[in-house]
Amino acid sequence: MRYRRGLAFTIVLAFALAACSSGGGDTTTSTSTTFPTETTTTTATPATTSSSTTSSTTTTTSPYGDATLLTAIIQQELRILGYFNGEPDGILGPLTEEALKEFQTEAGITVDGQYGPETYVALADALEADEEFITTVQEDLVELKLYPGPIDGDYGKGTVKGIEALQETCDIEIDGRFTPQTHICLEEEMGRI
Repeated sequence: MRYRRGLAFTIVLAFALAACSSGGGDTTTSTSTTFPTETTTTTATPATTSSSTTSSTTTTTSPYGDATLLTAIIQQELRILGYFNGEPDGILGPLTEEALKEFQTEAGITVDGQYGPETYVALADALEADEEFITTVQEDLVELKLYPGPIDGDYGKGTVKGIEALQETCDIEIDGRFTPQTHICLEEEMGRI
């Protein structure tokens, strides 16, 4: 399945991110996740008397963390490349892990179902070689006035310069590669997230 801009991705992503950030009632909960295995939750609950509160911290190990924008972008990229068939929901679950493993196997990199620097580079290589996807990226860069054209699907010097300008705009590493962080930057600049 090819890259589709649109409301559906934005809505699914918004729901996924809202679900992981919503709290309820008088209890305040904050969650920070270090993928793939550690989730720390701190909960403060008002006590029955007005002069004190009860506070607890729980650390759990989970194979899947909360929804994240980075995971949603990687799911979208895997979908563009034909490895992920689900809707991007930002959750690193079994479908995403299997898609990552399949991609990693075909890319000839470490097969662990996780994403890190080696997978980021392999995803960038694969996306930069996808003419249809790069055509869409070039159209976005033209709209952002970061690339004068041509719109030809070639990840050449002009496109690299446009990506570097985008990366500078978002204050991320300027390397001209279309990494997941660069993809997030583009989606933010286009107002899709």
